Amino acid sequence: MRYSFLLSLCLLLVPAKALAFGSIGHQQVCDLAYQLVQPITKQQIDALLAIGPEQQFAKGCVWPDEVRREPAYQFTAAFHYLNVPRQQQQLKTTDCAAKGCLLSAIQHYGALLKQDGQTRQRAEALLFYSHFIADLHQPLHVSYADDQGGNKTALYYFGQPWNLHGVWDSAMLKSLGYPGNSQLAADKLAKLQATAVKRWQSGQPLVWAQQSLEQTRRIYREYKPGMLFSQKELDRDGPVIEQRLLQASVRLAWQLDQLLQPATGN
Repeated sequence: MRYSFLLSLCLLLVPAKALAFGSIGHQQVCDLAYQLVQPITKQQIDALLAIGPEQQFAKGCVWPDEVRREPAYQFTAAFHYLNVPRQQQQLKTTDCAAKGCLLSAIQHYGALLKQDGQTRQRAEALLFYSHFIADLHQPLHVSYADDQGGNKTALYYFGQPWNLHGVWDSAMLKSLGYPGNSQLAADKLAKLQATAVKRWQSGQPLVWAQQSLEQTRRIYREYKPGMLFSQKELDRDGPVIEQRLLQASVRLAWQLDQLLQPATGN
């Protein structure tokens, strides 16, 4: 048993293509946000998508993960997360590393979206900004460098070897039925009270990142290397990742409605 766990651990630590919130989560967030934005915002999104690099919003929101290892985009690798010391309980704007982090990336690409013109730069900014808003809401993207955001904590997910980060990125969403069901998140959002949605349309990325850090601290109190994740854990944590997905969608739509205001003439 000990040998099999160590073997699984070694396999889990082999470098693999990072999926951030996972393609499932990113597509769900952007698909729902696209449904929520104002019609004039949707027109702006469509105009930017027509320039590339992807012509479909949900698919385009996965693109930043696909290019992060290409030479021209390697500088964006650090933008997908924010690391703090394990003992830290409160985030600060100064927690960004010199090479950048989620918070600085959201600020940078948000500023590009405020500019006028239909350019390739703004088209890419739309996809980066939307991707990073989603990443910010996956708790383990605001986490600890020594564990690589949970990538080094191996566990068994319904009997299969996984790591903690992967469970929160995609495994739970798969178990909850999100792949191939674009209506599931919309149905859950429709069941929420309008007051709850309105509360989510407030604050700023630093506040939303703090929410993720608080969840991360809870997660590490409850997860242990080699533990078994089963239905009990899914019942406890599934609603958390679903709520973070919905919050990311609502907040992304809210922000895009503000950032993509068309220029007005004299």
